Amino acid sequence: MNLLRDPRLAALLVAEVVSSIGTQMTWLALPWFVLRTTGSAERMTWVIIAEVLPIAVLGFWGGGIAARAGTRRTMLVCDLARAPLLAAIPALHAAGRLPFPVLLLLVAATGVFIAPYFSVQRAIVPELVGEEEHRVAEATALFQAASRSAIFIGPVAAGLLIAVMGNANVLYVDAASYLVSFVLVALFVHPPEVAAEGPPRGALSGVRFLFGDRLLRVWTPAFTLVDVSWQLIFASLPVLVVTEYDANPRVLGVLLGALGGGALVGAFVSIPAVRRFPALTLGSSAFALQMASLWLLAVPGSWLVPLVGMALAGFFMSNVNALIQTLVMLRMPRDVRTQGIAAFGVLQCVCSPLGLLLAGWALARYDTRSVLTVVLALDTLAVATFIAAALVERSTLAAAAATEQ
Repeated sequence: MNLLRDPRLAALLVAEVVSSIGTQMTWLALPWFVLRTTGSAERMTWVIIAEVLPIAVLGFWGGGIAARAGTRRTMLVCDLARAPLLAAIPALHAAGRLPFPVLLLLVAATGVFIAPYFSVQRAIVPELVGEEEHRVAEATALFQAASRSAIFIGPVAAGLLIAVMGNANVLYVDAASYLVSFVLVALFVHPPEVAAEGPPRGALSGVRFLFGDRLLRVWTPAFTLVDVSWQLIFASLPVLVVTEYDANPRVLGVLLGALGGGALVGAFVSIPAVRRFPALTLGSSAFALQMASLWLLAVPGSWLVPLVGMALAGFFMSNVNALIQTLVMLRMPRDVRTQGIAAFGVLQCVCSPLGLLLAGWALARYDTRSVLTVVLALDTLAVATFIAAALVERSTLAAAAATEQ
């Protein structure tokens, strides 16, 4: 835990907690607002698409811009830009001037700043702690603990606040969280200036690296399918609560909070685990157990059944993410890291709009648990592909080490 003695890292962790709590509240409040005011699952998915689509369209260039602007400056700009855009939604709603196209436009505008922020949020970690794998993995695990605490607190708080202040007004809290994050980063987070190793690399250099690397060329499409599956799961949960659990927003908050609670416990478990076990082995095992847990969402019965599934999935998710993010980051050279991380994230989002359109269509016509079963089958295929590639890579590394000896 000596990493926490660095005030830069400590401030960044606090900023992560604050802004992530606001974001998690919005992830519950905004779809719920659309679903309850319009009664349309398809319109709800359109709102999610509006946030994801700019990432898919502009993400590669966002990574290139972030690489030139620097990690800290990019974080500041993105935080400062998203606050007023998000606050405009409840303000216009209260004034009766929020037609659905305007809502989509505002959500899409906030999405423009997600890809650059996503790129630097991960790339800044090695800048602060160095390039050694165990230190980066430990720091990443700390950030997992920070973000997972937000997943635990945010949805539960949103479920309660929706009843008190209304769906739309909860978005003011998220807007304020971006301003708090801006202040913390501006005052305390100053990564060292690193001279570029060569001329600036193009926006698509990250894509070329991903598909030139023997492991990442398999992991990238696998993670794309995993991310699409998670988007579909999150889109299905509000509909599941409406159709199966008496449209109780507290149940939705508790289900998402269980994911965060399990993830929070898993994040703290992952901190010592990353020091003891090989990254590929631990990450693959946790991924398989996470997938098995998610199948409980398709089991009929009390809401306690998906509650257990979400909690277990969250626990194993933290043990997956800290290690895999570290492995992906450190496989990328410094001069393409920001572009590579942006490309990795963007490629995960490219298919999300199409998947969400399909989910909105399917959820309006078919039983929610049947839709979840199909989604979980696709997710299982993606996880199996990831694990197979990890096992091949582990064998290759072991053979190379034996040859050197």
